[in-house]
Amino acid sequence: MLPAVCIVGKSKVGKTSLIEQLVQEFKKRGYKVVAVKHAPEGMDIDMPGKDSWRFAQAGSDAVLVSSAIKLAFVKNTDYDSSIDEILRIVGGGFDLVLMEGFTKGKLPKIEVHRKELGSDLVCPPAALSAVVSDEPLDIDAPQFSLSDTKGIADFIEKNFISRGEGDISLWVNGEWVATNPFVREIIAKVILAMVSTLKGMEKMKNLDISIRNKP
Repeated sequence: MLPAVCIVGKSKVGKTSLIEQLVQEFKKRGYKVVAVKHAPEGMDIDMPGKDSWRFAQAGSDAVLVSSAIKLAFVKNTDYDSSIDEILRIVGGGFDLVLMEGFTKGKLPKIEVHRKELGSDLVCPPAALSAVVSDEPLDIDAPQFSLSDTKGIADFIEKNFISRGEGDISLWVNGEWVATNPFVREIIAKVILAMVSTLKGMEKMKNLDISIRNKP
């Protein structure tokens, strides 16, 4: 599955600033990075009067806007999308996803902490991969200062990014399915061998297949 790390912490603690700094650092290192913001209170990014807004008002379940420099996809939901669903939408072609929020779930979590906001953490210490703090904490996890962007990036790079390695992800009904190395290798070899026989498929970098089963 695409490497992803959740940056968690209390409101106004500096999660967005840290992700902004990490994105800049990883871009300097040549990585392709995706930033994801969790907004459980809801959001509205369509501007009233714009064509995309009119499509949504007409009842479209999803709206996609494409230009020469940007691609935006807005989908209506009646539930809070899971991390698995979000990563499936992100797809391949990236090296790292930095997610703001998402305190629940199995992804690695790095919590941002400030003394002025109280001593408690939003996640149990055992669930944290590291802490970014303005004071030392009595927990068994690597700790970094708020200004140590390079050190935090080094930690993420060493522990969560597998640069240059091939991978395969299997999704069923929108949920990621864990597979062992043997199964992944068999699936990859069989599918790649079949597709590579098609015209123009000599230089594949990413391959996405979606199968909709009949009811």
